[in-house]
Amino acid sequence: MAKKRTVYKYVPKEAKINERGRHFAAVSIKNFRCFKNFSMDSLERINLIGGMNNIGKTTLLEALFLLLGTTNGSSILKINNFRGVDRFEGTSASIREALWNHLFYDFNNQDTITIATELGIGGQIGISLKQISGIPITLPTSGSPRSKTTTDSSEVSAQALQLQYKDLTGKTHRVELRVDSTGVFIPSPVKEPLFQGIIHPARHRPSQLELATRYGEYELNMAENHYDLIEPLNVIEPRLKRISTIAGASGPILYGDIGLKRILPLAVMGDGLVNLASFLLSISTASGGVVLIDEIENGLHYSSLVKVWRAIAEAARTYDTQVFATTHSWECIKAAHEAFQSTSIYDFRYHRLQQKDDIIEAKTIDQEQLQTIIESGWEIR
Repeated sequence: MAKKRTVYKYVPKEAKINERGRHFAAVSIKNFRCFKNFSMDSLERINLIGGMNNIGKTTLLEALFLLLGTTNGSSILKINNFRGVDRFEGTSASIREALWNHLFYDFNNQDTITIATELGIGGQIGISLKQISGIPITLPTSGSPRSKTTTDSSEVSAQALQLQYKDLTGKTHRVELRVDSTGVFIPSPVKEPLFQGIIHPARHRPSQLELATRYGEYELNMAENHYDLIEPLNVIEPRLKRISTIAGASGPILYGDIGLKRILPLAVMGDGLVNLASFLLSISTASGGVVLIDEIENGLHYSSLVKVWRAIAEAARTYDTQVFATTHSWECIKAAHEAFQSTSIYDFRYHRLQQKDDIIEAKTIDQEQLQTIIESGWEIR
């Protein structure tokens, strides 16, 4: 007799179901990449962003990532790395071109980039980026370029990208990402983030160390939040019984028990399982914060998407985390709507980016409108 297949059943956490989780209620972006003057409001706990290719979906996530980083200059390097730009060598001018000139709308680095958000708790936070010139710096003339033991020095000028963060009280905090003849200087952050933020770029899988670290944090807080990670992962792999962290030759790695003679690394169980585990662990790690996911449907079969969205909804409500995700998939949009329709609260919004007169704008579609669009078969990807 065949073994009965495990069926995933969504059971909402009633204690958390009425929390709205709108850390960001609205966002505005000026002079950043393809956005000259962009705004998006009516944000919910879960926000799905769609639109044509090259319309700015990934750029929107990058803008939120920079804002979440406050004065962390390494965020600039990270968003370049997400797009495959990970080396900065050559003249100061060529480094600036690779590092930040393309961040400015129409490559006009004389403008100021501003990214601001209205908070669900009231008030605003924001960050601005602008290029400044002629900064005097002291360079050593002997020893290594950054050595503290050199005795001779000379002054030169440098170009810099200034990050200015305005916190909830209205106070500003500044750092300067400098480029000079010795390379790139990244300052230490001077302001802690208001919310923790994690981003999942479409082309970068999290490292095994990241997964293992987040799983450790999840286990430490599991008793407090009463959240079972195995049950939602059964959507992708019904045989999964438990997860363990094993220290091997390449460091700690997550293994899973699926009833074979020995446990297997999660990494060999397919992109769908790894991606969903990564999303859920990020949501738990960024408790009370924000998770950004680019092309959320990657590696996931369309038939599992409704259950995947239910799992994400439950995790986000449990950990009071706000989620922004992008998609190219019509099935993904319909599945999200169906998943949230079946829960006690519809804390979901679909936002479609579209271009009008060379300006990109966001069309926010609520529950009733999305139902009508799905029934009519209109194109809204």
